[in-house]
Amino acid sequence: MDKSKFLEYFRGGVDKYKYILMVCLMGVILVSFPGGGSEPQDGTVLPEADSLTEKVNELEKKLEEVLGSMAGVGRVKVAITADTSSQTVYAYDEDKSMTVGNDSRSVDSRTSLVSIGSSGNPQALAVRTDQPAYRGAVVVCEGAENAAVRLEVAQVVSSLVGIGTDRIVVSKMKN
Repeated sequence: MDKSKFLEYFRGGVDKYKYILMVCLMGVILVSFPGGGSEPQDGTVLPEADSLTEKVNELEKKLEEVLGSMAGVGRVKVAITADTSSQTVYAYDEDKSMTVGNDSRSVDSRTSLVSIGSSGNPQALAVRTDQPAYRGAVVVCEGAENAAVRLEVAQVVSSLVGIGTDRIVVSKMKN
C-alpha cells in the first residue's frame, strides 16, 4: 500500500470516528488522575489492629460471667457471631481551590490526614471508633426450662450486645 493512500485512509477513519475517539481519550485521561472525591467527606474508615475473634471471645466470657451470676441460670455457655470488626474513622482536611479562566473552570482538591502530636511522633486524629456489628447470639444454660429465666437472659444479652431479642436463642443445657 502506498504511503499517501495509507495516510488518506487513516484520516478518513479519524474523521469518521473522531467523537468516539475523543470520548475514549477523555475516559483514559480521567482514569489516569488519582483522587476524584472517592473519599468520604468526614473521614476514612480503617480497620483496627485488634482481631475480631479476640473481641468476640472477650464479650462471650463477660456474658458468661454476668449470666452465671444471675439467679436461676446455673452453668452457662455463650456463642456470638459478628459481621464486622471495630473500625476507627480518622479526620481528613480537604483543601479545594477553583480557577476560572475565560472559557474554562477547574477545581483542584487535595485531601490530607489530620495529625496531632509532636513532629517526631505524629498520630492521626480519630473522629470516632465504631464498635463491631453483631449478627446473633446463642446462650445455653441449665435454667432455660423456665420461661422467665429465658426472657431475662435474652434481655440481658440484648442490652449488652446491642442486638434484638429476635436474634438471641436461649436453650437448655444437657445434663
